[in-house]
Amino acid sequence: MQIAYYYGKYRPSSDVEHARDAFDYVGGALMRHPEREAEPILRTLAAACLIILICVAVAFAAKSGVGDLDRGDARLLISECKVHTLQRNQCAYVLATAFHETRCLMKPVRETLAISDFQAIARLDSAWAKGGLPWVSSPYWRQGWFGRGYAQLTHKKNYRVASIKLGIDLVSVPARALVPEIAAKVLVMGLKEGWFTGKKLSDYINLRATNFIDARQVINGMDCADKIAAYAVAYAAALEQDGYGVTGVEAKVGAP
Repeated sequence: MQIAYYYGKYRPSSDVEHARDAFDYVGGALMRHPEREAEPILRTLAAACLIILICVAVAFAAKSGVGDLDRGDARLLISECKVHTLQRNQCAYVLATAFHETRCLMKPVRETLAISDFQAIARLDSAWAKGGLPWVSSPYWRQGWFGRGYAQLTHKKNYRVASIKLGIDLVSVPARALVPEIAAKVLVMGLKEGWFTGKKLSDYINLRATNFIDARQVINGMDCADKIAAYAVAYAAALEQDGYGVTGVEAKVGAP
């Protein structure tokens, strides 16, 4: 069974058929050889479930504006990708990340989509007090270093890294991370150079292979990886139709 989006050629109808065939196989195999076939059955079932998740994500994406290169600041992000010679699928993942992190707006936003710093801090305080942020050990947002931009730049150390890389003081004035031109550089350069987790976009998306799912590790573990992978597929198709990479951008990008 092939998961076609790894190759940038997602085919919903054929992949749904693959999923149905996989479930038929699972049922038959369990009846025939429950012990001998347990391991391959589980692998096949996992692959089938993944395909179904991708189908659902793509269906949602089609209704929410993903793949629209004129939505919000998509063109600004594309221009920044070209400045840094990202290949088409890398640019697609940049756009997919922005689409996810800004909740479809494709505009720099504050964490919680707050309209002010005060509101963002209040919302995060409230969520933390109710136990809604179990992964947070201390309230990083109270001094202003909460998520901002297309990448949701968060924590003082990440603001410091971005400040050094860009030559702009974002630690003292974190609100600058909401300026579109600055936010675009943070997202594109951060993903390309591995600012956030130490992993780079080219570790997963390069001229040899495209792994849109594991690319999520460049910014935030594997949180919502399947959904963002589906977004990236849509953006890759839109960028190809728009001519991105046709005139040589692809050839300039080396392997990791």
